This record gives sequence, structure tokens and C-alpha cells, in this order.
Amino acid sequence: MLLTTNYGCVQKAQEKLEMKIADVQLISSKGVYNVVGSTNLPESSKITVSAVRYLRPASGQAEALLNSDTNTSRSILARQIVEVKQGKWEAALNLWQVSPNGSFQEVWQANPAQIPLFPEGGVTFVAIFDPATQSEQLDNQNSQKLKSENQQLEKLEGKLIRFTNEGERYLEVSQTLTIPLPTGKTIPPRPQPEDLNGGWGNRYQIPPQSIASKSTLLPPIKNRQTNAYVTPSEFLR
Repeated sequence: MLLTTNYGCVQKAQEKLEMKIADVQLISSKGVYNVVGSTNLPESSKITVSAVRYLRPASGQAEALLNSDTNTSRSILARQIVEVKQGKWEAALNLWQVSPNGSFQEVWQANPAQIPLFPEGGVTFVAIFDPATQSEQLDNQNSQKLKSENQQLEKLEGKLIRFTNEGERYLEVSQTLTIPLPTGKTIPPRPQPEDLNGGWGNRYQIPPQSIASKSTLLPPIKNRQTNAYVTPSEFLR
């Protein structure tokens, strides 16, 4: 019995953190993808799921910029924070937006850069667990488990471990799919006032404030506001 107990403790101590993207499926013709994953992180742990498309300069521009990899830009098409439920997590990411003329587009297409950028053919779906951003509202059991997982994360080395600029570790998994750029059109969105005239909208549509044509009479006083004796000037003449 003692040997069995010790063996069970060793097995528990050797358990490693796990997180993976199990499946990515297109669930809407308007660019919505469902991302499903699994993990052994504590219940209610928060995972940030993003869809990223990398953008590179044109070949001529790349030579002018010394062919540095740092010139590669990335556009975050969608992002969602989800919670772990019974070892599973799931996110629905909408990769497309609607332009003012009704055409579908990705976010980077609405704000073209000065240097021509060309998108890569794939979209990378990224799931990140960052211990530093976890909520403090977990129950005691999950809070203790999360603290243990964080201590384990500090000792781990491997392909899932990444480092922030401050040297803090976090867990990251990703999966890349070949996804073409948006096509097609839909009903154009109605312009909002904040989209016009620097946020002021159409000033001629602002109704003018009403101006009173005559002074407003105060209502007569029904009750006396003092208990002093009536003066002779207050008697009816």
C-alpha cells in the first residue's frame, strides 16, 4: 500500500501542463470560424484566442528595408477571451468586417499602410494562457491549483513555453490554415454620427434648442410661508 501511494504521488508530480487546439471549422459563410481546444488547466482559467494574418512588404520594398524579419507585420483579425470548462475551451472568431460599400474585408484592408503589404496565404489561430492575467475571482480550490500550475510553468521548458519581454513564461499553442481573402458583398452598414464630420455628425440634423418666447410666470403661493402677523399693507384695499 505504501509503494502504491508513493507511486501515485510521483505520477501526480510528473503531470505536465497540456493545451492544444483540437479543431478549427468554418461555421459561417461570412468568415466566422469555431476554434475548439482542450487543456488540463484549472477550471475557469482564461485563455486568449486570436486569429492572425501575417503581412510582408513587396519584394522590392523588402530589399530596401534590408530584408529584416522584423519588417513582417501581423494583423489581428479577431480575438476572444474564453474560460476552461471541464477541460475544454471554445471560441467563435469573426475574421471579416463589412466595408462602407458592403464588401467583406479583413481589418488590415480597411487601413492600408504607406508601404505596400502583401498578406500570407494562411491565418494562424493562437491560444495563449498567461498566468499574470488570470482573474482573482477563482474559488479556493481552483486558486490553489492555479498557483501550483504557475509554479510548474516556471520550471517547464519546451515548444509550448514562450517568454514576455520581462522574462515571464506563458503557454502558447497555434495552428495555421490556408484561408483566402474575403469575397462577396452584403448590405452596407448605416453610417453612424461618429463616423461623419470628425465625430460631430451632420450638424444640420441637430435640432435647435427651443427659446422661450415670454417669461414663465411662477405659480401662485397657496400657503403662507411665515407665521408672522399680517401687516396693514397686506390687507385688501
